[in-house]
Amino acid sequence: MGKSLGLRKNPAKDEREQAFKQAALKLFSAKGYHKTTMSEIAMEAGFGKGTLYWYWKSKEELYFALVEESHNEFMGLVSEAAEREGSALEKLYWLGNEVVDLHYRHRDYTKLSWKMRAEELEAFSPQYVEKLRRNSSEIKEKLEELIAQGIEEELLPQVDPYYMACMLLGLIEGMEIQWLEDSDSFDLRKAMNMVVRISSLFLDNAREAAGKG
Repeated sequence: MGKSLGLRKNPAKDEREQAFKQAALKLFSAKGYHKTTMSEIAMEAGFGKGTLYWYWKSKEELYFALVEESHNEFMGLVSEAAEREGSALEKLYWLGNEVVDLHYRHRDYTKLSWKMRAEELEAFSPQYVEKLRRNSSEIKEKLEELIAQGIEEELLPQVDPYYMACMLLGLIEGMEIQWLEDSDSFDLRKAMNMVVRISSLFLDNAREAAGKG
C-alpha cells in the first residue's frame, strides 16, 4: 500500500501557533493594536520573533486572524439559532443566552472587539476594513431573518427588521461595555435574563392590545 500524500499534523507547530495566538490576544485586548509590537507577542509566547513571522507576515495579518476567529464564533451561534426548531422568540432567547456564555468563555475576544472599534480603521489595509463591514452585515442579515420570522408568526410587532436587528445588537453591545467596565458588579447573565423577562412582558401586552383593537 502506498504512503498517504496527505500532510501530517505537527503537534509542535500547532502548539507554537496557539501560543502566539494566545499571546497576541492577551496583548491586543489589553493594549490595542498600535501599542502592541510583534516582539512583545513573541516574547509573551516564549518563541523567537522570526518564528512568529513564519506564521503571519505582519502584525496586521495576525490581528485580523484573531478578529476573524471572534466573528466566526459569534456568526456560528447566529446561524445555529436561525436553523434551530421553534419559534423566532425561542431562537432569539437561545441566542442571547449563548452569546452571554461566549463572552464569559472568551472575555479577551470581547475586549479585542472593543479595542478594535477604538482604533482608526483608516490605518488598516482596505481589504481588512471591507471584511469587517461584510462580517457586520452578515450578522445583521441573519438577525433580520429571525425577526422577519417572528413578524410572520405574529410574535413580534410589524416593524422594520433591519432597525430591530440594529437595536438588538446595540442592546447587546451596551451590556458588553458595562460588563467589561465593571464585571465585579455587573452580572451579564442576570442582565440578559432581565432583558428576556421585560421583552416577554412587552410583547405579551402588545399582542393583547392588538387583539382588542
